[in-house]
Amino acid sequence: MPLVETEAIVLRTHRLGEADKIVSLLTRQLGRLRAVAKGALSRRSRFGSALEPLSYIRLWIYDREGRDLQRLGSAEVVESFFEMQKDYRMQVAAQYLAEVTERFLPDREVNERAFRLLMAVLRALKHFGEVNRPLLFFDYWLLRLGGFLPDLSCCMKCRKSFAGQAGFYVESSESLLCSACRSGGSGTQLSAQALALIDEFRSARIEEWLRMKKAPAGSRELRLFLEQVIEAHLERKLVTRRLLAEEG
Repeated sequence: MPLVETEAIVLRTHRLGEADKIVSLLTRQLGRLRAVAKGALSRRSRFGSALEPLSYIRLWIYDREGRDLQRLGSAEVVESFFEMQKDYRMQVAAQYLAEVTERFLPDREVNERAFRLLMAVLRALKHFGEVNRPLLFFDYWLLRLGGFLPDLSCCMKCRKSFAGQAGFYVESSESLLCSACRSGGSGTQLSAQALALIDEFRSARIEEWLRMKKAPAGSRELRLFLEQVIEAHLERKLVTRRLLAEEG
């Protein structure tokens, strides 16, 4: 039972008995996993504040092959995102990132790019105080890295370009169709303005995009569409999506 050192982001924690916690983690070297933190709720816990949700930590874990639950040896904070979550909007946005990561990424599948994506978006929330574009950036790249992003450049059926035209998302087809190809007026419209935003950020670092200018029109529309695609892939509703919608 080797003791492995790795970096991790705490996604969620759950109480286990009187003194222990179950911690859901996205680790850099071992992928997404769950572990028991013995004595984490006791006054003399060796974990301190390292297991606060969305903390970026360095940890030592007993990696037991074939077990659903691993065991944490110790952990220390590298970077905290606690202060930003005092703002309710930021708290809900951070919880959304945690929920989607936990549902979307398979257990024990190492994904360095997803780890770096989550870190970049958390830092963008922390330093820029904006919710919409960081979540849009996260949704787009998580779907793209996972291979579940629909073709947003042209109609899936006739291959006609959407340049200057709206697309329509039909959930059953998991793709975008033009107005001529959708049947019976079905589908959720995605405006040409929203589709045009993709070129702004897909080749830029998130910090560069956020500094470039204020959030353009269509960014919230595109984000809501990508949330719909994520829910369709997961085949379940996201609790935090409803909370985000209530915040406007």
